[in-house]
Amino acid sequence: MSAPDLSTLGPTAQIEFLPAARRGGQMATARFLTGPGLLVFLLTALVSYEGFLLLTIFGPTTGSWLGDFVRDFQLWCYRGDPRTGGVSWLAVSVMMGEPLFVVGLAALLWRSAFTQLTSIRPWQAHGRAALAGFALIVGCAGGLMYYARNDAIRAQILPPFPGERIRVHLALPALTLLDQTGTPFRLADLRGGVVLITGIYAACTTACPEILLELKKIMAELPSAERAELSVVALSLNPEYETTALMNLIAQGHGFTHPEFRYATSSSPAAMHEALTSLQFSATRNPQTGAIDHANLFLLVDRDNQIAYRFTLDPRHRAWLRSALRDLLRERHVIPTAS
Repeated sequence: MSAPDLSTLGPTAQIEFLPAARRGGQMATARFLTGPGLLVFLLTALVSYEGFLLLTIFGPTTGSWLGDFVRDFQLWCYRGDPRTGGVSWLAVSVMMGEPLFVVGLAALLWRSAFTQLTSIRPWQAHGRAALAGFALIVGCAGGLMYYARNDAIRAQILPPFPGERIRVHLALPALTLLDQTGTPFRLADLRGGVVLITGIYAACTTACPEILLELKKIMAELPSAERAELSVVALSLNPEYETTALMNLIAQGHGFTHPEFRYATSSSPAAMHEALTSLQFSATRNPQTGAIDHANLFLLVDRDNQIAYRFTLDPRHRAWLRSALRDLLRERHVIPTAS
């Protein structure tokens, strides 16, 4: 007797002609995909996932590796503000709402199976499915934490400062500036000393306070003799609206003294923007909020009044900025002699 042609049979009839072990496995899979087992798995995974998100929203942000993970998760996934600890609740709602949509769609497709979940018996019968859903989320969350922890450890192992290999020799713009006291000066007037240039604006509540805090740390770390040979210039990214009185208020409010620290603008906003562009201080105004999106940039100018290095607030750059500053302060300025 020849074997039947299974291609002519329906799915259920085909299963009956399979070997017993294989037939049992396929029937169990079919029952799982069409019965309450799949919904038990999805609902358990959903609850576990939402619990993980609640940890990343309300968990500690300081004091341990978990705090570091929560802070970084908020920064990247919830548009968190590291200064205030606030998050974007729109981003939070999107993160928490997406899995609800998936489970809701499954409940719609398997309505009859979903109604069975009001009883405890399906949950007991599909305990392994619930355990699998919980294990899946725990495994994913644990893997994410493990990766974040290793990434943080790697970030602390900084490569040595490349020194002259990344040094440049770029000219500074010839622009007359006004500092917070109303005193005019040019960057060329600072030749012979080392200059640290950055860009800020008074109404900034995100990056600029961190920039100013970094400047204070750098200046506090220097011995008094070296600090006397450093000038810090913060260029205004909002020259149309910032007055010398406002800039002086900001400088004094952050504990900076003149002339060690100069908060500078120009009487010509157009010329100021041209200078900022030449120095590659990227700044774009948001037309809805008026906020200025800008790069966290630090320029180091050597004693010959040339741009030597460019750094950001990246952890690696913070360390390199200090190494480069020490190198430039050790250099001597050679005054050219008349021929």
